[in-house]
Amino acid sequence: MQMMQADSPSVPIIQHPDVRRMLISMKAYVEGMRSLLYYVGILTDRLGLAEDEKEKKTLQGMIDLLIPICKGYVTDRAYEVCNNGMQVFGGYGYIKEYPQEQLVRDCRITMIYEGTNGIQAMDLLGRKLGLNGGKTIMNLMAEIQATIARAKEQENLGGLADRLGTTLNRLAEVAMHLGANAMSPQVLNAFAFAYPFMEVSGDVVMGWMLLWRAAVAAEKLQASAKHRDRQPPQRRATAAEKLQAGGKAKDKKFYEGVIKSAEYFIQCVLPVTMGKMEAIMLSAPAAVEIEEDSFGGK
Repeated sequence: MQMMQADSPSVPIIQHPDVRRMLISMKAYVEGMRSLLYYVGILTDRLGLAEDEKEKKTLQGMIDLLIPICKGYVTDRAYEVCNNGMQVFGGYGYIKEYPQEQLVRDCRITMIYEGTNGIQAMDLLGRKLGLNGGKTIMNLMAEIQATIARAKEQENLGGLADRLGTTLNRLAEVAMHLGANAMSPQVLNAFAFAYPFMEVSGDVVMGWMLLWRAAVAAEKLQASAKHRDRQPPQRRATAAEKLQAGGKAKDKKFYEGVIKSAEYFIQCVLPVTMGKMEAIMLSAPAAVEIEEDSFGGK
């Protein structure tokens, strides 16, 4: 390979595999987090317009369940995105002459604003998991399953949909395990795993949002391909048609990028999520059992 040669030419850093890894990670998280916040905003609008009390209760429950993830998980990952951005810039990202270091500093406080993200995690486990007798978490999982079914209609998304479905099923088992422990003498140990539970719950929600986006993107690409197939034989395009074609080409790249974000997250992040869930199921009590003096520092 040319890059292995001592006299190989310099290339833009975006051509370096590790930089591309950081960029696609940042891209996937930003797209998923934005979509989640927009989704909760839509639920809030629907709540304000709803007249049926049962619908209002369902919508409010979904909002309440997702709030700890919006406040806790999203701010954690937003900081990681900014931190990765600094890493992409290298030393230039660390100095004040570039805005990246300010983004890192400004983003860091968001993990503390609402009483620290550990509080958000305890809220998710202690209050939101059993909300409305557990019906709210079941409603959320039903919404995710609906997206999985939609994605399976697209041939190139079937594998991603299956992997998300497997992760969702495991999350349900983990939620039942932690919920039971929280109602038992093991309550302190259960809450020692509240934060990891928030992390894995957020990962599944991110996977949901990204698969949802990918399903829409795949549908748009399929519709565009069918439209091209119906076009008459080529003729000289007008200036307006060329401009429109350029816009469609840009849309195509965007939709393809949306699908790649889902591929990256579901194939590269969710397997790690499964490992975290195994740790939660093990529920090792070291953090609770260790003596205070054994932490050291004295």
